[in-house]
Amino acid sequence: MTGGGMRRLLADHPDAERLSFPLAYLYAFRWLRREVPSAEYRRAVLSAFKGSKQAFLLDLFAHCSDASELVHAYIEQLSGAESSNTVQRRQLLELLVQSDQDPERLAARLLKVWEGLGLLRQSYAEAYRDLARDERNRYGDMLGPDDSERLALLDAMPEPESSAGSRFDKLGVIPAMGCPQTCRHCMFIWRPPMRDTPDPESLFRTVNSLTERLLFTGGDLTRHLDSFIRAIGSMDRIRTFAILLNGDFADDPDVADKILGEMAAAIRDRPAAWKRAQILLQVSFDELHQEVVLGRNGKLGERIPVAKIANIVERAPCYPEIQLCLVHKQNPLSFSMDLFKRGVFGRLVQELSHRGHRVRVLSSAPSPRLKRHPLDPARTGQVVKDASFVLARYPDRPILLSSSTVDGYGRASLLDEGETVKEQDLLRQVLEGKAPAGEGFDTDLMFWFNGWVTLFSAVHICLGDLYLDGIETILARCHKDPLTKALACFDLRLL
Repeated sequence: MTGGGMRRLLADHPDAERLSFPLAYLYAFRWLRREVPSAEYRRAVLSAFKGSKQAFLLDLFAHCSDASELVHAYIEQLSGAESSNTVQRRQLLELLVQSDQDPERLAARLLKVWEGLGLLRQSYAEAYRDLARDERNRYGDMLGPDDSERLALLDAMPEPESSAGSRFDKLGVIPAMGCPQTCRHCMFIWRPPMRDTPDPESLFRTVNSLTERLLFTGGDLTRHLDSFIRAIGSMDRIRTFAILLNGDFADDPDVADKILGEMAAAIRDRPAAWKRAQILLQVSFDELHQEVVLGRNGKLGERIPVAKIANIVERAPCYPEIQLCLVHKQNPLSFSMDLFKRGVFGRLVQELSHRGHRVRVLSSAPSPRLKRHPLDPARTGQVVKDASFVLARYPDRPILLSSSTVDGYGRASLLDEGETVKEQDLLRQVLEGKAPAGEGFDTDLMFWFNGWVTLFSAVHICLGDLYLDGIETILARCHKDPLTKALACFDLRLL
């Protein structure tokens, strides 16, 4: 905020330059109370900055009870002759002149401008409640009257002269939508319930005939691993069985070994005549999944402990049937090799070191596009997009790390500026009709256990119910649907 963020928020305000510092500090004060509700931990957080030039502010943050008290104390401190903050003091004195040398009047003005910005008004609980209501309404309308009308129009359209083939690069399967975690970047808050769904055998047969690559997803699928194992044992044409988990299942190395062993055994038990297959085990691992949070017991802890990820990393190389990939959300660390020295990866290396393992990074590949640094929007650079590393004990069993940006909706819409890499430049290029090659919208299909068939990157756009409509009707709609085509190669006429 002091680096220009508050100045940008104030936009065309005539005193934006003079107001930006006090309002940035007011933002920090309110943010600190929202993020660190415990006074004990708040003091510990503030102590990390005690040697800075703004040490007087840290005292104010620690002792002021509300925004009004902070603003009055700030004015009193900087207007005093002993203040060494020359630039900020000069700006404050200019604001005082505008307020007829009346500190009360200036304080009221600062608080009024702050309120007008509308920042940090809602608690997370209130904001999540509103987002959950919107999501519930969206999914509640799935295959309702509007969808039914649209699908009827699709069915009445003539077949295109050159219909696309019925093979897909990949397909997705969603046994259920759910996750016991409440990560701050999750795109979902409310998830559609899927109870008493039909037996998935016919769905498996359908998907098996349409692709060689399959992704099981829907949040964390630890509770649905039996369906994943069953799919491996029944889908003879699939070469890659991918599954996304959050890693919270790996309470200790033995539990990790048991689950990985069951997956590997399912691959080994496939008939020899079937296509050779492998499991791509994707495990979420980043500064948000492994965030340090305040628990209900008032103690600090990791959301998903790094030690659990270490249990998986330690055991995965023992199973050649499984390729482990850690999935990391891009953040400021992603712009350099600091990614492997600090943050969660640094904590992982430390944990593995305690267990006698040495980690060696084999390779890293940058993103093809320049991205804006979250902490300095004027600066662009390449992020580490993909990498591989090994445990020295298993030099021939590389583990992958793949990074991506956070989807900016759901809980993620409330993330603070600077926490993650955002794709505003790409969005702007798309809206100008200048999207880079290979950056199209993903319109492969997702098959839900309850019958819904939706688009891969838009699970709220439904092409029908597999069990009621049948796969031929679903595929015909996919081939004819102008919305799907317009999204795949973004058509500005949509706007």
